[in-house]
Amino acid sequence: MTNYQKILMLVNSIESKYGSIVNCPEDDPDYLRIREIYPSTGHGKSVDDFKDQIYRLAHEGFAAVEVVRLVSANDGAVYDYIRKHRIKFKTVFKYRIAAPSGEIYYVRSLGQFVKSVFKYPPSQSNKSKWLKARGYSISQGDYHWKFIRNGSYYLPPYLDKPVIKQGINSYIYEEDC
Repeated sequence: MTNYQKILMLVNSIESKYGSIVNCPEDDPDYLRIREIYPSTGHGKSVDDFKDQIYRLAHEGFAAVEVVRLVSANDGAVYDYIRKHRIKFKTVFKYRIAAPSGEIYYVRSLGQFVKSVFKYPPSQSNKSKWLKARGYSISQGDYHWKFIRNGSYYLPPYLDKPVIKQGINSYIYEEDC
């Protein structure tokens, strides 16, 4: 017997006892067997969870595309909610740069980093080689705000100089500049 057939029999039994599954108490043995097969999804909470998830992921530094992928909902609904509520997103940094002096920088662009720290762009087109020649170590990846340590520097595309992270709420948005 399939789960569907088992559930159908249990629902019929409940409806014959109570007239409708809506009137069934939660401690009824047939209802408990249904919940063993199909656990409750908590539909009443799902709308709040959806909103909370979007805000939490945006606050932690995930990009809009990543939020849509991580939230278990319709993609269009997530994008509409983001657009309607004008949720601000933090930059997802592409490079982690360790300076010879020990500072750690998170940047989106090596060219922007070189310009802001050294005040002039190198004549070489390969910024990575130029930085490595000066003792900098570069790692490439997706670095989200949540995982950047306090005391590290970050440089979003709209700032002229790196800023120190001083807690999860210390991010400087473009509108705050």
